[in-house]
Amino acid sequence: MRSNRKGAHRVKTPSRVSLRVQLPPSRTLASALTGIGLALSSVSIAMELTDAEPRFQLWVSAVAGAAFLIAIPLVHGGEDQVLTGRARLLVGAGCTAVLAVIGLWRATDRAQPAVLLLLVPALLLFVTAVVAIREAGRTSHARRVSQLRSRFQGQESERRRWAQELHDQTLQDLAAIELRLASLANTQDSQALAAGVQEARGMVREQIRVLRHLITQMRPLALDTLGLAAAVQDLARRSDGSGDGLPTEPGAVRITCDVTALPLDLAPDVQVAIYRIIQEALSNALHHAACSTITVTAAMVGSDLEVTIQDDGIGLSATDSPPDSKPPSFGRLGMKERADAIAGQLTWSTPAEGGTLVRLRVSARYAESGSDAERLEER
Repeated sequence: MRSNRKGAHRVKTPSRVSLRVQLPPSRTLASALTGIGLALSSVSIAMELTDAEPRFQLWVSAVAGAAFLIAIPLVHGGEDQVLTGRARLLVGAGCTAVLAVIGLWRATDRAQPAVLLLLVPALLLFVTAVVAIREAGRTSHARRVSQLRSRFQGQESERRRWAQELHDQTLQDLAAIELRLASLANTQDSQALAAGVQEARGMVREQIRVLRHLITQMRPLALDTLGLAAAVQDLARRSDGSGDGLPTEPGAVRITCDVTALPLDLAPDVQVAIYRIIQEALSNALHHAACSTITVTAAMVGSDLEVTIQDDGIGLSATDSPPDSKPPSFGRLGMKERADAIAGQLTWSTPAEGGTLVRLRVSARYAESGSDAERLEER
């Protein structure tokens, strides 16, 4: 693969493979039935326009309607997507029902007006479709509102966390430095002055280290300069106590990181999303899992990129948010939203050996697309 960064360390990655989207069997069958229904509906309309054999038109329309109705329970996806998809199928079934009734009426030489009463079930199909479309709109609106609320709450929670970090550590330590320098202002003892200045310099260096760690958490410089793999390796090194800015006690947790399989030409937003998901998963494991080892890996599985974060801690039952907690885990919500934004699949599970396994799977073709608009169209 070709790198889009000058001077970036080249890592051999598997050659790009053409990706074919694998749809679930039920979704494939629903698509096939919908296609059959549309094709037969077109044939039925053409027969009506050309005054073809009415009985043949009746059967063609009936089969098309049956195809639409059978496909309805096979529609899958989000709640609003399911409602919209089923509403479209109901409209198709309603149209074919009207064509079938017209064909039956023509087959009786229009001598049986009572046949037109069969249009009532077709009308019910249209009414049901309208109700489904309205409900889909409401569901979609509610989902967007919920996502926005969760995002804003997560942002406020993040701001509170940074404010607390700066207030509890940085500001208090800077105040201590100011008091220390104030105590040295009137001293006449040169040795005490030199020792105090040296102590103040050490405190300033410590604050520089802490602020550098906070800045790196907000936006890792390695991600912009060296790429995703190097940024993740640096994150793991800092998290287990091998670098500056320790989030836990040195040596308390051993983190093994093997992410050399991460491609170099991932889209920038995909890189950020993967990095933040790994960062949040590591933070959860370090602070809540009571684990001794964490393993971060990346691998190409077919034409997909798979990233896993696994620990040997107490598992999901203890790391999940309590059922009555308010608000819910913003970390987990943020991870899921980031995965959805790059069309990735993010799962949590408890392996047989215990602990927690976080798995992120992203289509390589999607991750390497040139723009967000292109990826949204693909979705």
